[in-house]
Amino acid sequence: MAPGKVVKTKYNFRCSYYMSATVGLVGCLAAFLVAYVLKQAKFEPLRHLELSPLKAPKLTDLAEFDASYRDQMLWGSYRSGLYFGMRTRTPKALLFGMMWFDPDDPNTIQQLRARHEANQGDGLTTYGWKRHDGRLYGTQELVDGEYNITLSMLKSFGPESGPGGDWSVRLQLARTPGVPPRRRRISLIVYFGDEDTPREPWQVFPDGEVADLRSGPAKLLSGASSAVGRGSAKWAFHATETTNATISSSRSRGCRVDYLSLGMSNSEYLLRIKELALSAMWERLQRQPSSNRFHLYLPNGASTSADLALFQVTCVLPSAVDFAFTSSAGGSADVDNRLGSLLGPGLGEALAAKEAEFDDRFEAVFGAGLRRHQRSADEESPASGALPEGTLEVSRAALSNLLGSVGYFYGSSLVRVGGPDAKPQPYWPAPLFTAVPSRSFFPRGFLWDEGFHQLLVQIWDPQLSRDIIAHWLDLMNTKGWIPREQILGEEARTRVPDEFVVQNPSHANPPSLFLPISKMASQLVQARAQGHAKGTDGEELARVSDFLRRAWPRLEAWYKWFNTTQTGPLPTSYRWHGRDPLSTAELNPKTLTSGLDDYPRASHPDGSERHLDLRCWMALASQAMYDIGSSLGFPDPVVARYRATAKSLSDLGQLQQLHYDKSLGRFADWGTHTEDVELRSRVITVPGPNGQPQQQVISERVAGSEPIPQFVPQYGYVSLFPLIMKLLPGGGDNPVAAEAPGGAELTLQQLQLLLDPSLLWSPYGLRSLGTTEGLYKKRNTADDPPYWRGQIWININYLVLRALSHYGASNGSEVGRVAAAAHDELRLRLLKTLVRNYHQNGYLYEQYDDETGRGVSSHPFTGWTALVTLIAAQEY
Repeated sequence: MAPGKVVKTKYNFRCSYYMSATVGLVGCLAAFLVAYVLKQAKFEPLRHLELSPLKAPKLTDLAEFDASYRDQMLWGSYRSGLYFGMRTRTPKALLFGMMWFDPDDPNTIQQLRARHEANQGDGLTTYGWKRHDGRLYGTQELVDGEYNITLSMLKSFGPESGPGGDWSVRLQLARTPGVPPRRRRISLIVYFGDEDTPREPWQVFPDGEVADLRSGPAKLLSGASSAVGRGSAKWAFHATETTNATISSSRSRGCRVDYLSLGMSNSEYLLRIKELALSAMWERLQRQPSSNRFHLYLPNGASTSADLALFQVTCVLPSAVDFAFTSSAGGSADVDNRLGSLLGPGLGEALAAKEAEFDDRFEAVFGAGLRRHQRSADEESPASGALPEGTLEVSRAALSNLLGSVGYFYGSSLVRVGGPDAKPQPYWPAPLFTAVPSRSFFPRGFLWDEGFHQLLVQIWDPQLSRDIIAHWLDLMNTKGWIPREQILGEEARTRVPDEFVVQNPSHANPPSLFLPISKMASQLVQARAQGHAKGTDGEELARVSDFLRRAWPRLEAWYKWFNTTQTGPLPTSYRWHGRDPLSTAELNPKTLTSGLDDYPRASHPDGSERHLDLRCWMALASQAMYDIGSSLGFPDPVVARYRATAKSLSDLGQLQQLHYDKSLGRFADWGTHTEDVELRSRVITVPGPNGQPQQQVISERVAGSEPIPQFVPQYGYVSLFPLIMKLLPGGGDNPVAAEAPGGAELTLQQLQLLLDPSLLWSPYGLRSLGTTEGLYKKRNTADDPPYWRGQIWININYLVLRALSHYGASNGSEVGRVAAAAHDELRLRLLKTLVRNYHQNGYLYEQYDDETGRGVSSHPFTGWTALVTLIAAQEY
C-alpha cells in the first residue's frame, strides 16, 4: 500500500456453504469481530518511521503554556515575511496584513509598485523594529523613498475582551526629511482574511458606510471566526484619523476610505493579495475614469459571504491613522468604552508608557554589561577603547528585530524517504513558532540558526524562548531527526526555491539548540550549588526543571540519531552526510548540512572524511546531556555514558590524533583531497526551446593532480572549533585537556594563529577563511559567489568571543592574558563594524566584507547578527 493512501476494504460476512458447522460458526464470528474492530477504530495510513512523530509527551503541552499563556500569545506580528502583518497562533488563522503605494502614480500598476512582502528588491532605505518586546508592543520605522512610515502596535487585555484580547496599530505617515517632495498622497490597504470558514457572515461597515476617517472612530468590519473564539465570541475592526502637533486638523477632508470584500474560493487570493488589489483598482479605473488624472481606488463592493476584506485608506501627507481590533467573548460587551484607550490620545499615552517600559527593561537586562569596562591588554595600559557611539540604539534594534521576526507557521515539511528518485512525502502537519534569520530573504525556520537566536531570547524572555525551543523539539520524528529547514504552509513555501523545499532524513544540522538548553541546565546546577541564593526565582527554576525533564526523551533521541547516522570511519570521528561525491560543477562540493555551506572541505567527498566541527559539536552535546541529566538528579547509570563520551571527545590526545596537522600546527578536517583544482568553462550543445540545437557555456571542476588522504589545509572557522568549544587547555573546566602534556603551549599557538592578520584577523572581525588559502574568495560555481570563504559572520565571531572570555578568566597565566586582550580587541572591532553599517545603511547584514567592513548579502538580517546585543553586553 502506498504511504498516505487509504484503501477501503469490502468486508464479506457470508460463510461458505461447504464449511463445517463448527468451523463455519467460528470463522463467521472471527470475521465479524475483526470487521467490527476495524470499523470502530480510526486507522491511520501506513507511514514511514521518518514521517511519524516521536512517541513522547509534547513540550508545547507543558503547564507553563496553559490557556492563559496561549490567550496572551494568540495574536502577534507572526507573519514574518511581510513588512507588517498579524495572525493568530492557530492552524487555520485569522490574518491581518498591510500594504502601501502611491495612488496617483501609473508605475504603481505598471511596475506592481505596492509594498507588501518584505523584499530586498523593493530597495527601501531602511525598515525594522526599533523596539519590540516579543509579546505586546512594538514600534517599527519604514523609509521608502519619500514615504516615512512609523508603525506602532500594542496588544491589550480587558475584562470584557475575548480570546486573544484587543490590539491597536498606529501609522504615522510623513515625508522623509531631505528627499525632494514629489508625492502628495499615500494609500494604505489593510486587510483581513480567514483561512477557516467564518462562523457567520462578515459585515462591512455594519454601522453604516463612511467616506473618510475624520469624523471619528468608524467600524469597518465585524465578524466571528473560530480562530478567536467559539460560541457567541465576535470581533470588530475600527479606524480613525488622528492629529498631533505636526498634523493639521483644519483640512477640509480626512483620509478617504474605499473597500472590497469577497469570498475566497482558494488560498491563491491571500497568496496573491497584492496582485488582487492592484487588479481590482485598475478595473475600477478602466470602468469609472474619474478625471483625466490617474487615481487608484478599490471598487467599493462587498460580498454577502466574505472571508476576505480590504480597506484602502488614502491620506495627504503628513497624516496619522489608528486601527483597532476588538474581541468579545459574547454578551453585551460595550466595545465603545474600550475604544478610548485603543485609538486616538488614549492609544498615544499607552504607547508612550510602553516605550518607557521597554527602555527600562532593556537597561535592567543588558545595561550592566554595556557599561562594564573592557579589560586592558596589560595592567598598565587603559582599556582598548570605549563602545562606539550608537551601540545602545543598535543593540535595542537588534533584539527588537529578532523578536519582531518571530513567526507562527503551520503545515507539513516535504521529506524524501528512500533513494534520490523517490517521490517526496509530507511530514505530519504541525505548528512551528520560531524566529527567522531574515524577513526579506529567509522568512522561515532554520534549525541551527535557532540555537543562536535563543541565546539572546532566553536572556530577555526565558518563557518565550522555551516556547520556541519546545516547538522545534516537538517536530522530532521517531528516529530522532528534525528537518533542518522548516517550510510550513503555502505562504512560506511561495518564498523558497524548489531545490531547497524537500528535506532528507539522513541530513543533519549542527545541534546548536544545545547552546541555550545547556544554559538552562547551568541555571539549575548553579542554583543547587548556591542553595537557591538570594534573587533566584524558585518558580522559574521549577519551570526550567519541568521543561528539561519533559525534553529529556527527545534530547536522548536526537543525540542517538547523531551517533547513529553521522559517525565517521574511525572511533570518536564524525562526518556530515549530504555532500555530493558526483558533483563536477562545484569547485568544492558544498556541505549544506554543516551550516557552513561552501566552506572548503575535502575536494573529493567520500566515506573516509572526518569533520572537525561536527566532532566538536558532539562534544558540546555530550557534555550538555550529562549536565542536563545531572541537574535533574537522574541516577548515574542514566548519565554515565554521556559523561564518558564527553570525556572521550574532550581528550586532547584523541582530538590531535584525528584532527591536528602537525606540519602546519593547525586543527583540520581529514579526507581525500587535492589543492590542485580549478573551474574551467567549456561549450556544450543542448536542445533549444524550438527543438534546434544551441550552445551553452558550463563550468566544471578539473583536478590537476590525484587527490590523496590528508588533512585539508584550509585554515578558517572550522579550525577554530576546538577553541570555540573550549576543548583546549587553559580555561579551567576541561581537566582532561588540562592534563595533556604541552597543553598550554598548544592553546597559545592556536591563539597566535587566531591573531594572524594574514589568516582570520581583520580590522572588522574574524573572516571565515584565511587570505592565504587557495579557496579564499573563490566562486564555487560560475553562478555561486563565495559565501563562507572570507566573509565575516557574527555567529562564529560570537562563539569565539565566548571562548576568549572563558580562557581570559584564567588570571595570571599567559593564555589568560592573550585571550583577554584578544577578546577586548575583537569585541571592539565587531561593534564598530556593525554600528557604523547600521547608521550608514540602515540595516544589520547577514555577513560583512573582511576587506572593507561593508555589510553584504541579505538584509535586514537580524537572526544571529542580533547577537551584537550580547556582544555589547558581554553576555556569554
